[in-house]
Amino acid sequence: MKTIAINVPPNLADAFEKADIERKRTAELYINAWLVDFLGQPANERLFEIINKATAEAKAKGFNETELQELLKSDE
Repeated sequence: MKTIAINVPPNLADAFEKADIERKRTAELYINAWLVDFLGQPANERLFEIINKATAEAKAKGFNETELQELLKSDE
């Protein structure tokens, strides 16, 4: 693996830094899967299963697209 750096809002960076190792690893898996899909390379089906499961869990807990967009806009 190789490391890259991306800019994120400070609140997301803080949340990532405070997360336990398991949540950090899960976040890394999600980000890797999204980048693979976004950059047009073959997708790893298992990672997308995890993403779909996390999305369903977030929706079930009431997290919605509007809240996500607000988080992404904050501290720009």
